[in-house]
Amino acid sequence: MDLNRIWNLLTLGGPMTIPLLIASIFSLAVIIEKAIFFYRNNDNNFRLIKRIEILVEEGDILSALNELKGKKSTNAKLLSTALAHNSEDPSRLREVLQAVGEDEIKKMERHLPILDVVAMISPLLGLLGTVMGIISSFNILGTAAGAANPAQISSGIAAALISTALGLIIAIPTAIFYSYFAHKVERRAHQMNLSMVEIVDVVSNNRGDSDVQNYS
Repeated sequence: MDLNRIWNLLTLGGPMTIPLLIASIFSLAVIIEKAIFFYRNNDNNFRLIKRIEILVEEGDILSALNELKGKKSTNAKLLSTALAHNSEDPSRLREVLQAVGEDEIKKMERHLPILDVVAMISPLLGLLGTVMGIISSFNILGTAAGAANPAQISSGIAAALISTALGLIIAIPTAIFYSYFAHKVERRAHQMNLSMVEIVDVVSNNRGDSDVQNYS
């Protein structure tokens, strides 16, 4: 299907085509942004966590902090925060890590509501286009003095069908990606909570504030 044919179909879709296209642009932009975000912040760093645990157990806090320097994953940020506050008591350390974790979750959830809204309103916009197309067709039938022009009637029906189809075409993949990203955030949050427990245990059992103070 060439671009001219696609453009002609969109033109026949009626006035609801424009807001639907705008919604699709927002949806595509968020999908690309979240895909890049999760790719760059992949927390598949089991070896890093174990390496930091070994360094902390050996009392080499400075080497552990240097190992984490420049890394942007969620677990790396939690480890860096825990090491920077390793002189705190466990309850205070958990509060600090909880604050960092909540901030990381907010970053993961950023812009996801846009996908939810697009998935919800796109079928409604398509339905509105359908209603407007049918109304246009009936107006043509009602105002025709003689036999109604079939081309005019069919254009109204086409607008109704195209806008409905376009709304569903936008809503279905958007809803799928929203569900996928939301599940990914939930899984990351669960993994982060498990990591917090392990990090608190390791850091609390191997306190040493002198190295951290020298590092800072």
